Amino acid sequence: MQAFEFTITYERGADELMDVFIENPGLYSKTISCNVSDGTMWRLDEVTGPTESLLAYDDVIEGLHRCTNLEGVGGCQIDWSHEVLVETANRRVIYSKQSEGPGCRSVPYLVRESLGDGALFRAEQYHDTYKWRVLVENDASLSPIYETIDAHLRSGLELRFERVDHSPEWDDRRSAAEDLSHEQREALQTAVEYGYYESPREVSLQEIANDEGIPVSTLQYRVTRAEAWLAKRYLSGFVEDPSESTNSGEDASPESEMSVSS
Repeated sequence: MQAFEFTITYERGADELMDVFIENPGLYSKTISCNVSDGTMWRLDEVTGPTESLLAYDDVIEGLHRCTNLEGVGGCQIDWSHEVLVETANRRVIYSKQSEGPGCRSVPYLVRESLGDGALFRAEQYHDTYKWRVLVENDASLSPIYETIDAHLRSGLELRFERVDHSPEWDDRRSAAEDLSHEQREALQTAVEYGYYESPREVSLQEIANDEGIPVSTLQYRVTRAEAWLAKRYLSGFVEDPSESTNSGEDASPESEMSVSS
């Protein structure tokens, strides 16, 4: 098996649903299941975030009327319905059904149209990013699909396509990211985007904090707590001791904050 990624970044104003993620950095969505036929896509998504962010998300999906897929300039009208299966202050589980029509095609539809049945799909939405991961047979090529999408990509969207060279992980390790607090996940994501974890390191936490306009001690604290949570979860076989949960006391007393390293 081999894995491919379609990563789409959105300018503000290009898509009403993605605007909610851009305006609410703590919001995060991932697919639990995704299936597609000749004319329809069904999916189950889990959306997590601060209460206010989820309320803004609720408002948009209630009035959603335009295609949020990739192919087609400006999107198109869709036959879209949804049902909220789980609703808490910080979490939604949403079932949705969406038509696939000319000029408005999703990544799963185009993959199935090209390769037939057998591909697996996962998606994430956060900040300005909508990322599709596709798992297919070793001899499959998705380059023609990328070329099709790129040729019809609507204004305000940018597409990046790559084959994942390492052995693809298709378990639920990544899905556990929502167990981190929203502040810790956002800090970790920001550090990755700035190149903090590159080798050699491209930027210090001090520089990131200055650019983002936040106290460096706060950024250091959140990144350190997130790193500790990830390390413990990995080494313990993903069995978390509730007493060690990083969700409690996110903004603990300043005495617990570590000094900044470069």
